[in-house]
Amino acid sequence: MKKVYLVFCIIFIALFSFAQVELNFIIGPENLDYFISRNQEFYKKTGIRVNLTVLPYGRDAVPKLIASFLAGGTQYDIFTIDCVDVPMYAENGWVLAVDQWLTDEMREDALPFALEGIGYGNHWYGLPWVSEWKSFVYNKEMIKKVGYDEFPKTWEEVVELSKKLQENNIVKYATAGSWAQKESLNCDFVAILASFGGTFFDEQLNPVFNNEKGVQALQFMVDMIYKYKIINPSSLSWTEPEVYQNMFNGNIAFAMMWGLPLVDLDNPELSKVVGKCEIGLMPSVDGLHPYTVSGPMGLAISYGTKHPQEAWEYIKFLAGPEGSLDAALRAGLIPGWKSVWENPEFQEKVRGADIMLEQGKYIVNRPRVPWYLEFSPLLAEELHKALSLKVTPKEALDNAAKKAVEVKTSWEKSNK
Repeated sequence: MKKVYLVFCIIFIALFSFAQVELNFIIGPENLDYFISRNQEFYKKTGIRVNLTVLPYGRDAVPKLIASFLAGGTQYDIFTIDCVDVPMYAENGWVLAVDQWLTDEMREDALPFALEGIGYGNHWYGLPWVSEWKSFVYNKEMIKKVGYDEFPKTWEEVVELSKKLQENNIVKYATAGSWAQKESLNCDFVAILASFGGTFFDEQLNPVFNNEKGVQALQFMVDMIYKYKIINPSSLSWTEPEVYQNMFNGNIAFAMMWGLPLVDLDNPELSKVVGKCEIGLMPSVDGLHPYTVSGPMGLAISYGTKHPQEAWEYIKFLAGPEGSLDAALRAGLIPGWKSVWENPEFQEKVRGADIMLEQGKYIVNRPRVPWYLEFSPLLAEELHKALSLKVTPKEALDNAAKKAVEVKTSWEKSNK
């Protein structure tokens, strides 16, 4: 009888302790109501409370997050992780690997780029959360006016179409780019470089983006402004919001857009081109490599958490296939799971989901190096110099490659 009573007490204490677990989650202000609602659902399901610290991701949240890591990593159990941060966090041991919990079914279901975005060094460090990429969006009504039923597959054909649109006064400029000296410029260059068959680094992380393909890609960006004159020159000071607004207003015929672009383009409160736009595969130099750039985010667990199992249950609840479907339907967040993209309810809600899933097979992440945050502004500076005709594309990329080597060398010395 005493043994039975002892076992009962142990079970009771364990359950009571589990019910008292609290997790701390640092997130951005977007979709806050959705997180609050889901946290309540998670509490009802598990008895685990999740406290939210809300800070804009980037300038405010990342320094605070890194400070918590340096102090032992116990302040926040869960956090949002950008794909470009994963190598740095993993190299420093700040993020918990989730390999032991990631099932074979999850690995098979995940879109490759989404899983790669939260992976590094043969380990995975979270679950895909907002697995977006830049889709190629075009105004089908505009291109029909100059004899096109579908969008061209090669960049050369895109130039021809653009000239026809402008010669017929359908638009002043066929397109626009988010080419201010910021990360948005790097993202577009990553996409265009890949569409020309180029890559950033070799397996030893030596820069190769300044080779012939890289120069051709950057020269094409320059030519779109000055030779072909098909891109609004104001693009040199624009980021994505200005490009989107031009697309919404019908001022341009095509653009690259993050997220679920047709959802917003079909919203009459935002758009003057409702029902007129479609998504196509990204053009490429040969029409066979329609690569675009991704920006996947994940949900990750701090290395210092005192509740790793509970933290995993929470990120699986939010970001696993079932949770991701809920987030897609209720909050419009972009899923990183094939099963969600193929879900009939999701496809009914998201026009263009089928072609977006096809584009999802041709996606590249930004450079997977632990020193990307130091390199990124240097790259944007050199790219912008070329686009502003201050240096040639070859000079710009050679300068960026030299700076990449310097940053890499400095990082390696400081991390010996």
